[in-house]
Amino acid sequence: MYLKKLESVGFKSFAEKIHVDFVPGVTAVVGPNGSGKSNVTDAIRWVLGEQSAKSLRGTKMEDIIFQGSDTRKPLNMAEVTLTLDNRSGLLPLDYNEVSVTRRVYRSGESEFYINKESCRLKDIVDLFLDSGLGREAFSIISQGKVEEILSSKAEERRIIFEEAAGVLKYKQRKKKAEFKLVETEENLNRVEDILHEIDQQREPLLEQATVAKDFLNKRDQLTEIEKRVLHTEIDTMLTDWKALLGTIDRFKDDLRADQLKLDKQERINDQMHDELAQLDEAIQTSQQQLLTVTEKLEQQTGEHKLLLERERYQEQSLEKVIKDKQAIENKLESQRALTETADVSYQQMHTHLQRLDEQLKQIKEKLTVSVEDLDQAIEDKKSEYIDSLNEEARLKHALESYEDEQNNLANKAFDFKAQVMEKERLCETLRQRLVTISEDTVKLGDRLKDKEEKVNALKTQLKHEETQLKDMYDKRRHAERQIDQLQSKKDMLDELKESFQGFYQGVKTVLKARDKGVLKGICGAVIELVEIPQSYQLAMETAIGAQSQHVIVESEASAREAIRYLKNENAGRATFYPLATIKSRFLPTSYKQQLTHHAGFVAVASDVVQSDTRYQTVVEYLLGQTIIAKTLKDANELARLVDRKFRIVTLEGDIVNPGGSMTGGAMKRQQSSLFSRETELKHVSEKLIAFEKRTYAFVQSIKEKEATCFALETDVNARLKEIENDRVRLNEREDERKAAAVELKHQEESHHYNVRLLETFNVDKDQLSSKQKETKNKLSALRVHLAHLKQSINELEEEKKHHTAYQKDYDQQLQKLTIERAEQAKACEYQLEKLTEANTKEAELTKSIHELTMTIEGLTNKKQQLASKTEVAAAVKMLDVEKQALLKTIQQQREQRLNLQTVVETKEDEQKTARNQLTAKKEEKNRIEVKANRLDVELENRLTYLQETYEISFERLTKETEKVDQLAQEKEKVKLLKRDIEELGAVNIGAIDEYERINERFEFLTHQKQDLLEAKETLYDVIFEMDTEMEKRFEATFVQIKAAFAEVFRQLFGGGHAELMLTDPTDLLGTGVEIKAQPPGKKAQQLALLSGGERALTAIALLFSILRVRPVPFCVLDEVEAALDEANVERFSRYLKDYSEKTQFIVITHRKGTMEGADVLYGVTMQESGVSRFVSVKLEETATILQEG
Repeated sequence: MYLKKLESVGFKSFAEKIHVDFVPGVTAVVGPNGSGKSNVTDAIRWVLGEQSAKSLRGTKMEDIIFQGSDTRKPLNMAEVTLTLDNRSGLLPLDYNEVSVTRRVYRSGESEFYINKESCRLKDIVDLFLDSGLGREAFSIISQGKVEEILSSKAEERRIIFEEAAGVLKYKQRKKKAEFKLVETEENLNRVEDILHEIDQQREPLLEQATVAKDFLNKRDQLTEIEKRVLHTEIDTMLTDWKALLGTIDRFKDDLRADQLKLDKQERINDQMHDELAQLDEAIQTSQQQLLTVTEKLEQQTGEHKLLLERERYQEQSLEKVIKDKQAIENKLESQRALTETADVSYQQMHTHLQRLDEQLKQIKEKLTVSVEDLDQAIEDKKSEYIDSLNEEARLKHALESYEDEQNNLANKAFDFKAQVMEKERLCETLRQRLVTISEDTVKLGDRLKDKEEKVNALKTQLKHEETQLKDMYDKRRHAERQIDQLQSKKDMLDELKESFQGFYQGVKTVLKARDKGVLKGICGAVIELVEIPQSYQLAMETAIGAQSQHVIVESEASAREAIRYLKNENAGRATFYPLATIKSRFLPTSYKQQLTHHAGFVAVASDVVQSDTRYQTVVEYLLGQTIIAKTLKDANELARLVDRKFRIVTLEGDIVNPGGSMTGGAMKRQQSSLFSRETELKHVSEKLIAFEKRTYAFVQSIKEKEATCFALETDVNARLKEIENDRVRLNEREDERKAAAVELKHQEESHHYNVRLLETFNVDKDQLSSKQKETKNKLSALRVHLAHLKQSINELEEEKKHHTAYQKDYDQQLQKLTIERAEQAKACEYQLEKLTEANTKEAELTKSIHELTMTIEGLTNKKQQLASKTEVAAAVKMLDVEKQALLKTIQQQREQRLNLQTVVETKEDEQKTARNQLTAKKEEKNRIEVKANRLDVELENRLTYLQETYEISFERLTKETEKVDQLAQEKEKVKLLKRDIEELGAVNIGAIDEYERINERFEFLTHQKQDLLEAKETLYDVIFEMDTEMEKRFEATFVQIKAAFAEVFRQLFGGGHAELMLTDPTDLLGTGVEIKAQPPGKKAQQLALLSGGERALTAIALLFSILRVRPVPFCVLDEVEAALDEANVERFSRYLKDYSEKTQFIVITHRKGTMEGADVLYGVTMQESGVSRFVSVKLEETATILQEG
């Protein structure tokens, strides 16, 4: 096997990728100092697994990555790949060629590959282990290695021989075995400690498990019996509770019926009250009607004269209108005759005009065109003259029309003015009525609002009272539950007290015998006869301890009798204090005075215990010499004051015993000890009494609150009825107000329409006046214009006379005919206008007659209305009769109201009696409800106890269990089982599983201990085998290297003698190696005494000796011959050549003799600053390369 190829990129100064091929033999790498040729050695060392940055001439591993130069940026990764020829199969891989790659990133991450397959660094190290190519092997020998041989101590030099002997893997195995041995011994110690601890736990756990099994057995019995008892009790309670609920329902039905009767009475009373109110309202209505009739009577009397005056006025107006109508009708008849005459005249004139037009046409045909202009001018003037005449006629007719229209408008304005005044009076009356109704409505609304606010306030108060009542119910139920719970707890404590639970068996037997009268002279246990304040209970419990169950008796004879009884019954033991013989014990006065001055002193224990004077001697005997201190530190100080002769107890239960010993720590106290039982029983009894008083107070308060709520509810209902009645009246008044408002609006709109119409008449009258004036002005101007036109026509006609005589006759005829025609046309047109005017006037007269007819009808209707109202006198008489009738009605209504009021008072008394009876029934129902609630609470407590204790519902319980026949006997069994379970004390249920677990663990650890002992023996054997193998290999290798060293030394030095010696041949695992050398011509001496060159060559001789004994596939020599002179370099080069048949050498050198002995030369240059490059060179080029840089 040999090194075939080295590839690198980014490693140190090799910025660019390099590819170096190696061949068997000697390859020299040359280059000037600083060119980076030693980086080749570092690259090979690094890829073979070197982990020390210092060995790679750096401070940290990232230093091997190219750091950059003046022209290049730093790289982020360095990579080196070695390719080895493995055809010899030296490496344990089934490949002829093996490549190993190592890559590192500037972030610190590393990657490793074998044949491009990712692996670990350990895999690479293991691959080269014992191959001679490891990082610690002799495949890489640098100048530092030579220095190590020369400068190291004998013991340190031994490492080189161990590497050569190939014992490194055995040393590693030995270290692993020793490490495992330490671990095994530690594990064995831990297992033994655990076994010892577990063995201490097994025995008490076995006892606890036995007790726990007994507890579980009794608990299962208790569960079975108690479930059946609970089934029976709950079923009985449910039956009783349902019966009570049925009674309550019957009460509710009775109350509902009574309430209905009461409601019916109240409705009757309400109806009577309504009748009273209706009578009051009827009386008020009658009085109002009386007032209205009186007012109407006065009003009718006052208006009678006014109506007569209006009637005379209307008759005068009617006579005038009738006369006007008659005159217009006469005028219409005349106008119709004129119209007919005008129509006949018009037809005649029109016929004559047509004949003249025909004659004119004939004459005009005979006239020449020369007179056309003159004729046209005359014609134009005449046409204009005729138009002006027509306009004059039209204006005259317009003046006449305007005068007629003014007369009509004046008549209409007079009529509408009377209507406007009448509407205005009616509107004012409606406004006053609307104001009155609105004021009444506002008053009713305000009164209704006040009542509603009062009702809302009462409702709020009622709701508040009902909320308080509900809270009272809740508090009462809570108090009843508390009573039940406290009663149950009190019963339990009484039961514990009566059964002497918590006492020792012997004490319990004596006390029971005392209660049965079997033993005489037994006063009781100490704990029964003394009372300890709450603040001192812990201290007293610690001070008295088991003595609290000692029995106080009258005499020694009583004590002997009790002891005899215990023996006969085989019921345990007890300690007795005969009152006749027991003596008090006290603190000396001197000590007591010292104690009282100390701030930590509390009291003498006997002084804080309360008891009957008979038993004071026993109390002083027990506690007269026991001191109570605040803290343990105070107790230590007090102990020094009393010379540590007396016991001192702290409030937290710590003890300083006589003599100075101390007892303390955490105490596990039972939930209800003998010391606290009496206090707890007293406390529970007091709370029970307090809750019963509170419950009674709640019941009384509930009755008062129910009465208050009932009164408020009654008041609210009555007020609501009043509000409803007021609301109805308010709605009626509101309807009246709306009707009055609608009528007023209608009358006001009619009034406004008449006012606007009257204003329109006035405006039209003014406009007619303006038009009349304007027409007169136009008519005057037109008449002046007619005169001018006539003059112009005469002038034009005079001018026409001067025409030729030939045309004179025709002109005269034409003129005559033209004038005649113009006059005839004017007359015809005038007649047509007169006809049109006559028709128009006839239509206007017809319209005026129609309007006057309507006016006559209106006046006639008003006259008839006035005529009907002239009967006011008769109406006054009728109103007076109505007034007398109303007075009589009011008197009758008042008498009827008085009778009804008496009946109402009687009914209210009956209603009050019925309400009292209803209240009594409600109280009885509440009492039964309280009883039912109490039973409900007890039932709920049982169900809760069932759910919390056994996690089962009653429905499931009824399916799984049967009821008991003898409830009392079964309850007694439950009591006995509970007592037995309590006597067992604190039971560790987990002890059963814990014991099984502990025992299983004990057996497991026992087996594990045996396994560890066997492993320990095995590791001792392994270490012994490794030591034996290392001694054997080291000895054999040392002998071989020693012989080879002597021979190689003679060859390199050309003579002389050298020897290797062990510093301690008896200790082959720890002995050092000394080197003695005798160059030719010198005496034998230690290595340190040789010259530098001799020492270097001796070290090289040793390295070659090792390579002879332990050949390696390839070896990298990094300037190991630097200290040799030229002659020795030549010897070194020849020796390399001889050895290159077995080992491939890569030599880093700058010595010419070494280069001359090389088979291949590679040069390393640094043409670019900071960047190394590989070049293949010839021998004659080496001098140039060595001078570069």
